[in-house]
Amino acid sequence: MEDLLMRDLLLKSKNNDSDSKEEIIKMYYPLIIKEAKIIYLKDKSFEDLIQIGIINLLHAIDVFDLLKGADKFPSYALWSIKNGYKYLCRSQIKYNTEFSLNKVNDDGYEFGDKIVDGNINIEDYVINNTIDENLYLALEKLDKEERELIDFLYISNNKPNLTRYCSLKEKDYYYCCSLKKRALKKLKNMMLDFY
Repeated sequence: MEDLLMRDLLLKSKNNDSDSKEEIIKMYYPLIIKEAKIIYLKDKSFEDLIQIGIINLLHAIDVFDLLKGADKFPSYALWSIKNGYKYLCRSQIKYNTEFSLNKVNDDGYEFGDKIVDGNINIEDYVINNTIDENLYLALEKLDKEERELIDFLYISNNKPNLTRYCSLKEKDYYYCCSLKKRALKKLKNMMLDFY
């Protein structure tokens, strides 16, 4: 029954029936208010944001394909409103310079020139440091023998060799192979647990 009502409202709205459009706007008005409350743009008032949300909803009504079924319209409208606001924020961000690293200070320098080293990819730096820290924590959880083997093979030596490790520690080669497999599997599982 609700699908038939929505289909009827959408058909009438597509044919420029203002009462039907107003009915759909009333349905989605609380969502528009909720989304508008979490946005701040320097040049837009709260009322402007509400109007933009309504415009996004009316556009969704116009472009929605009724052949897909009226039951699909609620989620289509929801994402049209949300994505409309996201697009607005992205398009306006270049005009909101209060928090920009490109804002020029009193001495004529951009903040970003003083803070950010252009030779460092910050994203890679953070990811690598996080991986290193998590790997260190995972290594600490290995037992002593596993940690010694991993350290010998992957950390401390330029030319690691399992056979050399076996002779230095006076251990059986097949035992050390199993130890290596077990230690690497533990490390892999612990690293996956971190993410």
